[in-house]
Amino acid sequence: MSTRQIRWSASPELAALLRRYYAGEAELWGEVQTIVHQELMDRGLAVFPRHLRFRRTESGYEVLIEDAEEYLTGL
Repeated sequence: MSTRQIRWSASPELAALLRRYYAGEAELWGEVQTIVHQELMDRGLAVFPRHLRFRRTESGYEVLIEDAEEYLTGL
């Protein structure tokens, strides 16, 4: 696991959007990003280029975020 990776369980609102997004509503991506960025700001973290992933769980989704440069270089 990356030392700069951030993880949390998606809120019910975000999980519902992700279900719709993955079902084919690609236009929801901007709204998904807005919710994730707001969560980062609420946690006192700067919003800068990040690699954003979601992992399906039994109860919804897990949000996985890594520094974009670190993700690309593997460093």
